[in-house]
Amino acid sequence: MSFDSTMKFRTNMNRAEIDAMLADCRNFAAAADLAGVAKLLTGTETLTRADLEARINGALEQLGGKDDYALLIDKLDMLLMNTPNLG
Repeated sequence: MSFDSTMKFRTNMNRAEIDAMLADCRNFAAAADLAGVAKLLTGTETLTRADLEARINGALEQLGGKDDYALLIDKLDMLLMNTPNLG
């Protein structure tokens, strides 16, 4: 994932796209030594919508709105907005 200063915001992502972005977010979190966040974003491929939402919300809570992780937070927010697409 490119963590540059711009991001294309979408609300029509399918499961494969959501899973791919979650993997990118997980890899970024692991590289940034955010083990708790990375753990929450691991093994999400088969989760129900409610469980996935809970994991993303947990990751956002751990990030606590810190400016250092603003783009990661934005990506997780976008993913959260896409979970209704899972049915």
